[in-house]
Amino acid sequence: MSSVLKYRSQSEIFFLDYLPDEFFMNLSEKERINFRELRENHMLIEKSKDRIASLKNEIKFKVEQIKKIEQQIGSPNKHSSYEGKLSKAKFFLKELIQTHHFSISVGLRYHNIKTKNKPKFYLRVKAYDGTYKNIYVGGENDIKKILFSIYNSSFTDVNINDLKEELKILYTVYVRYFVWKNNWDTFFSTKHTLKKVALWSDQIGTEKFRW
Repeated sequence: MSSVLKYRSQSEIFFLDYLPDEFFMNLSEKERINFRELRENHMLIEKSKDRIASLKNEIKFKVEQIKKIEQQIGSPNKHSSYEGKLSKAKFFLKELIQTHHFSISVGLRYHNIKTKNKPKFYLRVKAYDGTYKNIYVGGENDIKKILFSIYNSSFTDVNINDLKEELKILYTVYVRYFVWKNNWDTFFSTKHTLKKVALWSDQIGTEKFRW
């Protein structure tokens, strides 16, 4: 169907769809303006409705796809699902996973609580079984100097919160590597100063980013 015929037969209400030119030319100026508004907006409404119908179809398709993906993820009780297979693998690797599961938190201590100047940084490394070790890292300026020696990048303008995150990342890879090479008993009986971590970083080089 041609666009003209389609336009003329788009609606059952014939008047809204089309008026012959000779009819239109005999309208007053105000009637012409309003008729143009009527016709143009009628067309826009039809196009919008078509677009809405198309989007609803897309949504329906997306919802069906989401359901399929959710079924694939499944639950730990469904053995053929991703979650089921993950649960099974975790069960057989439970001891290994536990051994290498730990958390690191960074805290600050101030000699003057009121001014909160020159904070001292401390780490707490907690193993999977709840045992932990507190590690004194040092003052802000000393930490920035050592981090500069490790990364060859200035930490002068790094704020305290970002500095804490940098320490967490650095000690995370260090602890993971240390426990893998040794064990938790050795870790808890050993000192882990930032200088020692920097020495380890220098020895292992870019390999540390793999840990």
